[in-house]
Parts: sequence; C-alpha cells; structure tokens
Amino acid sequence: MNTPNILYFIAHDVGRHLGCYGARVASPHLDAFADSAVRFDNAFCNSPACTPSRICAMTGMYAHTTGGVGLAHIGWPLAQDVPTIVDCFNDAGYETIHSGMEHERHPRENHYAVDLEVHWNSYNTQRGVDDALAYLGTRDRSKPFYLNIGSQQPHASTWRRTDDLYGGPVPPEDVYIPPYLPDLPSIRRDLGRFQAAIRYMDAHFGRLIEGLGTLGHDRDTIVIFTTDHGISAPRAKGTLYDRGVETALLVRLPGGRLAGTRADHLVQNIDLAPTLLDAAGVPVPGRMQGRSFWPLLNEAAYTPHDAIFIERNFHGESRVFGRQGEFIDRYDPVRAIRTRDFHLIRHFDPQVKCRPWLPFEVDARCVPEADSIEFALPRPREPRQEIELYHTRHDPQEFVNIAGRPEFRAIQHDLDERLSQWMRDTDDFVLRDDVPRRRERPSFGCFDGMPGDEAEARAKGFIKDAGH
Repeated sequence: MNTPNILYFIAHDVGRHLGCYGARVASPHLDAFADSAVRFDNAFCNSPACTPSRICAMTGMYAHTTGGVGLAHIGWPLAQDVPTIVDCFNDAGYETIHSGMEHERHPRENHYAVDLEVHWNSYNTQRGVDDALAYLGTRDRSKPFYLNIGSQQPHASTWRRTDDLYGGPVPPEDVYIPPYLPDLPSIRRDLGRFQAAIRYMDAHFGRLIEGLGTLGHDRDTIVIFTTDHGISAPRAKGTLYDRGVETALLVRLPGGRLAGTRADHLVQNIDLAPTLLDAAGVPVPGRMQGRSFWPLLNEAAYTPHDAIFIERNFHGESRVFGRQGEFIDRYDPVRAIRTRDFHLIRHFDPQVKCRPWLPFEVDARCVPEADSIEFALPRPREPRQEIELYHTRHDPQEFVNIAGRPEFRAIQHDLDERLSQWMRDTDDFVLRDDVPRRRERPSFGCFDGMPGDEAEARAKGFIKDAGH
C-alpha cells in the first residue's frame, strides 16, 4: 500500500453503546461501517475522563507520564512541550488537519497545519463533517493527510437540544437500558436523549463516509472510528469498571481488506498513536508507552497484550448529591490492571466511601424522579473496598467482587504485584503521595468570551482564518 491518508474520528462518551456492539440502539451507518472494517471487541482507554483519555491516544503515553491527569478546561491542558501524533505527522511531511472539537489542549493549540475549529458551533458533528469534507474537496493532494475529526455528540451537554437538533428523544418504550443500570424513569428519559444524540452523530458519520467515497478517498485512506471512554451513566464514565473504560474501535483499511473481521485481543488507546504511525511508515518515538497493533492489521506476526493498565486521577464533576451546581475537581487516585479474564481495581483514597449501586439493589418504587442520570440513584450507603477483583469472563457486568476469596488469592496477589510494578516502572506519583497541581486556572482558552453568534465573533476578530 502506498503512503495512506489517515482519518481519525473520535466521538464523545459512546463506550460501545452501538448496534454493531450488541446494544439495541439506532446506529445503522456505524453498523454498516463495522461490516467494512475490523471491529475490536476488547478495546479500552487508559484513563476514563475526556481529556486524559484523548491525551493518552494522541501521545501514546499514560496520563500520569504526560501530566494529562484532568480536564483541559479545568486547568489540565496538555503542556505545549509534550509531543503528540500531530507533531510526528507534521515532521513526516503529512498535512495535518483538525475539524470539529478537541479536548487535549485549548482550541487551536494542537499544532495542526490546518485547524478548522473556529467557534463553539465547530463542536457539532454536522459542522465538523461539513468543514472536513469541504476542505478535503479543495486541498492540494500532493501530500498525504492526517485528519482528526472530533464530535461533541453524544455528550450529555448536547442533550438540551434533543428536540430541535435530534428530532426528539427516543420514545421511552424504545429506549435500550444496558444490564448494569436499573430501569428507572430518569435513566430511561436521559438514555432516550443520549440515544437520539447517537442517532444524530451516526447519520453525519454516514455522510462523512459517503463523502470520502465521492472524493475517491475510500481507496487510499485508513479510517478509524473510536471514542474516549464509556457512556455518561452510573458505574460507567469516570470509573475504572469495564463500562467506564470500554471503547468502540473500528478500523477500515483501504480496498476493503479484512472487512468484517472481529479482533478480541486486548488493545488500549495508548496503542493508537504508535499503530497509526506504523501504518504510515513513520518511525515510532521511543517515548511512546503503547505498542503498535499494525502487524495484526497487516496480517503479520503479532503478540497481544496479556494485560493493560488503567488510571483515574482528576475529573471535574458535580459532587453535591441531589442537586446541580458546585462543579469541583476532586482528586481520586485509582489504578487497575485488566487481563483477558480478570480485572483488579485498587483505590488509594480512603476518604471515598461510596460503593456504586448495583441495578438489582435499587427498588424503583423508592427512588424519586431525578433531574439527571447523574443523580438517578440513591445516595450510596456502603463503603468502597480498597481492592476490587472481578472475573470478567464469567461476570462481564462486574457485579460480584471476588477480592479476598481464598480460591482467587493467588490471582489477586499476582495482579496486585503486577500493578504495583507498573506503577514503579512508570514513576507513578501516587507511590510518592505527590498530588499534582493544575497547570493553570480553569479556562476554555481562545473560546473564553466568544460571542454566541458566529458572524459577530468573526467581525470582532475572535475567528481567524484556518491555519493562522
């Protein structure tokens, strides 16, 4: 294959909540795309918050190694001197292009040669796809391109526009509730909005794939669809349970090669940067801690991971139970090791005493209507255990904590030792009781003070021409 173009599409908060992964939701274009691609069934992020996860994917490094341990707009943008895959492709002669939203740094600070993110409206999937296709249709094709498209959908912040943007929510009777959540009115209501946002994102992803074909780029472009972490729901986003760190990962190769293949190897999102560089024939920097799975896609010898490592540090969130507001950034260091069959989670903050509810423990008759899915469950009543261990092959929803059971003592000891060794090898600040400090005050960067109307913003000079 000649030097390929690469299109990397990342959606917000999708997890594997798609039809092609068995969820009963409307995602026909992504389902069709999965049939033309390699579907990874055991892909995970290395840190289940938006900015840290994306930094992992873009740098090929663990969050605590890069300092990307919290949300960019809360004060944790990736430092300018930390190289990403964008810098690698710039150095290799690719034209690097960004459209839609990003969340690794502040807007327009990610070193793309062409940056089409110019306004809050850029975050919308439709706008991101429109801008990308318009640019691809007019660009000089003398260079290969690396195109990153970020979709704000189906993030919960977009659900307020369900009626005018998504054509209304999915009717309550048609809402799919995954087995790790109880069937409560507020959960059914918010998942109806969420699934409508997925339907919207899916439709515009379909337009993107159709547009690529029209431009002839279906023959020379590797297309990746993925997401940052699990869905916005209890026991999911922000946690180290599988539902918090699971990601959709679909990779379509030029010429339909390996179409419809299913890969069940463990992969992690720090593997994405070295894989894409490897696919393009660009040297993989030694600093990257992920490992290329391009040999797997190239049908060459490949040794899968026998374990991956995951971390939680900061995540800006509402922590006042039962009401909105008081957005804070609490430090909650958690580390985990995930193998094919087992998942060990170690909590390092003894002050946290909130074991999440399991769905069968919740009596819907006793749960009042909540303002959002975030507060759908009652106040936690049991402490969180320092160590959790799950047999994921037999307990995929991670309902039964088997830590401390005699028959699993040897497995628990081995996994705990491997987790500790990884922390030592990567100089994890948790081992030093060293709490990181924010790099800067909370800010949206160049979008702070952005007028709500795009024409007004352009007239006042907030919006600059792409690439300047």
